[in-house]
Amino acid sequence: MAYRWSLAVVLVSGAIWTASGQHGTSSPPTAGRSQPNRSQLDGFLESHCAACHDRETNSGNLALAELDRDHIARNAEAWEKVIRQLTTRQMPPNDSPRPTESDYDAAIAYLESALDAAAQHEPHPGRTATFRRLNRTEYQNTIRDLLALDIDASAWLPADELSHGFDNITVTDLSPSLLSRYLSAAQKISRLAIGAAQQAPDGETFRVRADVTQDAHLPGLPLGTRGGLATNYHFSQDGEYEIQVHLMRDRNEEVEGLREPHELEIALDRRRIELFTIEPPPRGESDRAVDANLTARTKVQAGPHRLTVAFLKKPSSLLETERQPLNVHFNYYRHPRIGPAVYEVSIVGPFEATGPGDTPSRRRIFTSLPTGPNDEEACAQRILATLARRAFRRPVTEDDLKAPLAMYRQGRSEGGFESGIELALSGILVNPHFLLRIERDPAGSS
Repeated sequence: MAYRWSLAVVLVSGAIWTASGQHGTSSPPTAGRSQPNRSQLDGFLESHCAACHDRETNSGNLALAELDRDHIARNAEAWEKVIRQLTTRQMPPNDSPRPTESDYDAAIAYLESALDAAAQHEPHPGRTATFRRLNRTEYQNTIRDLLALDIDASAWLPADELSHGFDNITVTDLSPSLLSRYLSAAQKISRLAIGAAQQAPDGETFRVRADVTQDAHLPGLPLGTRGGLATNYHFSQDGEYEIQVHLMRDRNEEVEGLREPHELEIALDRRRIELFTIEPPPRGESDRAVDANLTARTKVQAGPHRLTVAFLKKPSSLLETERQPLNVHFNYYRHPRIGPAVYEVSIVGPFEATGPGDTPSRRRIFTSLPTGPNDEEACAQRILATLARRAFRRPVTEDDLKAPLAMYRQGRSEGGFESGIELALSGILVNPHFLLRIERDPAGSS
């Protein structure tokens, strides 16, 4: 049964139209009119509609005699069809006697008022699909809110299919390949959030697009710099990390725009770690070694930090005797760069790790700590109950905790208390109650 909104604001081609429950531009049913009454509707239908829409003729599969005029809401969908035809003046047909505008308005007003009153008394707003999975953006934001961990979900999950420009509509499928990506992402996220020890230093590389012009200051980088790259990075453990920088090269594998010395700064949370002076090689020699040693090593505490790599900007004043080239450059052959540019930045570590530290993610996870081996099971249950309640977006039951607790016991037997929590957390992150948004009918609803 279809009910209309008494007032809807519809966006059409960038313009805002105010519609009173139908397709058209008529004014609200009672605006500037006398109160509609039943006799006006009956007279209108008998005079202009009954001949074609009786039981025998049934034109357009519409028999008005079968519609309940005393309880309009019982045949709301059919009356909606009548309203649309009358509003657009498509009925009666052009070869039939035409009603006056006041007759049209009176009939439409009565039907609209009756349907609006019924919709207000017993609203039926409809519903979306009963369940759908989180799209990639929702997944990334949910991980941030659940674990205080900023991730780039595009690096781990494929892009969602678009439908009419939206990526949160056709997200009801969960293919085996996509499920495998979710499993891999859950393992990486839980390991990163817990700060689990690594067998060997790991690395991640960030690249600058080749079409980015780096001859001016870029948003997010320190003032007084030009070009470069800025990234928010979660360091998994306390320890030493190595930051490696490589410069843009052309198709001949030569560093672009290196005609004079330039200074390159590496900073962490606005604190300078290293300042390199990059000089062009002597004439006739290869520039292979120019960026071979742009490596800085520093101690970092676990948790989120902001890393910036940028060139110090030279003064804007120019010598009158020097020719200033056209200042639109990003590529060697079409628009030669006037200065070197950052190509990629790699973060490798940790070396000589000393532990997971005290990170926002660990504080969000370990809301309770065991006092001894005998208290670990109860503590794990409290931790997992809190995580599951927030991950599932509803209160949890004992059945909800059976699988996470089983995974905790498995991880606990293999690597200790935190290993058990890590394994259980990865299980929660692939649970259907986390990956899917499920719309349930309220208890007692029909």
